[in-house]
This record gives sequence, structure tokens and C-alpha cells, in this order.
Amino acid sequence: MNSAVVALKRALRKDIKAQLQSLTPATLATESQQVVDRLLTLEEYRASKHVSVYISMPSGEVDTRAIIRDLLHSDKTCYVPRWTKDAMEMVKIKSWDEYLALPVNKWNIPEPPHDQVMENAFDKDGLDLIIVPAMGFDEERNRIGHGKGYYDKFIQNCHAWAEEHQRAAPKTVGLALNAQVLEKGRIPLEPTDQKIDCILTPTKVIQ
Repeated sequence: MNSAVVALKRALRKDIKAQLQSLTPATLATESQQVVDRLLTLEEYRASKHVSVYISMPSGEVDTRAIIRDLLHSDKTCYVPRWTKDAMEMVKIKSWDEYLALPVNKWNIPEPPHDQVMENAFDKDGLDLIIVPAMGFDEERNRIGHGKGYYDKFIQNCHAWAEEHQRAAPKTVGLALNAQVLEKGRIPLEPTDQKIDCILTPTKVIQ
């Protein structure tokens, strides 16, 4: 891992975090609604059957509760993240009540309990669509996450699983508040970083 890139990413995360902390709850709610409305009409979303979606933090990123509710009240299958120290899996939740009952982890995010056996996205049909969070995205569909590499590794694993099972690789859609859209060249890149297929912002679609 390139230490200069790591330092640049750390500094960029700090800048983005400061921007996001200055957002009012009203701005967060309005921009989230605009992004969610774009997603629900997106062809890739409408055509998908097996969808993984992140569970949003209380602030600083697009609120995904309306997406989770939509998935759970449709004929789609909804998968949400469960983390270990080094990796992330997507496990199936079946109802809105189940979502509301999820315990909250150390980041104050609901997360499926680890002591419960739950269906994993790779147990049956894989995924058609991965809804991806980030600290920031740029105009060339690069992303900067929180530094653990969970989504980069998971997307790579999905591609490997799809190839092994002769399926199409899942589409990836990033959700961004206006403050999370960065100019081209701002995000320092490493070979393991995964480009996202499409990014939805309150004002546009980046493809």
C-alpha cells in the first residue's frame, strides 16, 4: 500500500467529514429524498431482483430507510451488510419489522446480529444491484470510502462469484449528497479501488 496515497486519502476524508458535519438535518433530508427518488425510477433498480443496500449512518450520507422500505414491500430481495473485522457479507432481511428490530452497532448503525444464522447473498442467486455508500465520489465514478476497503473487497468477491456461476456481474450504484461529489482528480487512487457504474446525486446522474 502506497503510504503517500494513504496520507492523501486521510486528509481528503478529514475535509469531506468537515463539510458533511456542517449539513443541516433539513438539507440531509431534502437531498436524501431527491437521490432516493432518482434511484427508484432508475432502470437498473427497477430491473433488479436481488439488491444489497447499506444501512445509513444517522448523518453524513444519503438516508437509505426509504429504499429499504421500498425493497421490503416489493417483489425484490433485500440484503444489508454485516461486518467482521476484515470483511463484510450481505445478509437477507425479510420485513420492515425485522429491520426496525436490528441491534445498533458501535457506529450507531443497525446491523444484523452475528449470532443469528441468516441467508447470505452468495447462498442462492447472488446480487443484481449493489447500492454503495462512500465518503465521496468524483465525476469519473471513483469513490473514497472510510478506509477499511469493505466495499472494494465485496465488489471484487461479487465479480468472482458471478464469473464462477456464469452470471452477469451486479451493477453498482453510488448515492451521494452534493457535498460528497468531488472534482475529477481529487480522489487518490489505488489498484484495489473499484469504479462505480453509476452515481446518483440530488441534481444529476453520473454514468
